[in-house]
Amino acid sequence: MSSTALGAEKAIIFVSDAHEKFYYEKLKEVRYQDVYHKALVYCLGISDDTRRNII
Repeated sequence: MSSTALGAEKAIIFVSDAHEKFYYEKLKEVRYQDVYHKALVYCLGISDDTRRNII
């Protein structure tokens, strides 16, 4: 049985170039780069308002 979380990283679809830029920049700042933190950074970066207010 394969884990869904391990197979989730095959293709990332970004909403915009700003979303992609935010994702890779903020991913460098998180303590752990596991699938859960990657998902959180991805979700926080979807909205323009959220991206503007993340420190």
